Amino acid sequence: MALVTTRGTAKTLAKTLLDEKSDTFFSQTNQDNLADEANRIVWRELINTNYEFFLDTADLTFPANVERVDITSATTDVPYKLIDVGSTPASGAITPSNGFTQWRPMRFVERYQIQNQFNTLRTTSSYYYVMVGNFLYVAPIPTSALNVKLFYISPLAALSSDSAELLGGEAHDTFGDAVGYCLADLMNSKQQGQNPVIQRLWLEAQTRIKDHATSRNSNEGGHVRVTRASWE
Repeated sequence: MALVTTRGTAKTLAKTLLDEKSDTFFSQTNQDNLADEANRIVWRELINTNYEFFLDTADLTFPANVERVDITSATTDVPYKLIDVGSTPASGAITPSNGFTQWRPMRFVERYQIQNQFNTLRTTSSYYYVMVGNFLYVAPIPTSALNVKLFYISPLAALSSDSAELLGGEAHDTFGDAVGYCLADLMNSKQQGQNPVIQRLWLEAQTRIKDHATSRNSNEGGHVRVTRASWE
């Protein structure tokens, strides 16, 4: 059973490694602030290695004859990252009779070029997207409402108490100790790095994330390099 899964246990691990027996050198406020930053650092490391730990989904109706819609109408918060976007012929779950058509990402400045490319077509199943701020832009502009499926990473909420679960309650039972090591490294920096073992433990935790956090998608397919324009 994992021992470091909450802010409180991460603080205890970091203080133990630093032989900090009281709160004289690091106030509770400093510990809480540094713990929140350590939690975000490890969260970003995990996303860069395997975003599947934190994947959320949402449904969005994209109206006809508009080029953008407020994405927070479906996701509440502006996503930290958009992983995949597509549409289905009808609303509801993806099924064999309601298949998912994947959209392709575009750059913001490409949207009008794509629209011009498709302006002679009355209907199309090929769409392109980009998220700018809290708006999702689509090209070409749809002539009828679209049933959109979003796959994304929600922003990480701040740790609110010592009982709050690390890493948003996902993967904390496997990589929660990495937050403790990162926190110890941040605290050690205030001591001018007097304990070199702390830095080594944090580096080892980062290596463990890169080596083992990918295990759930180790058979993922390869990538295809596209050499033509993205809208062609």
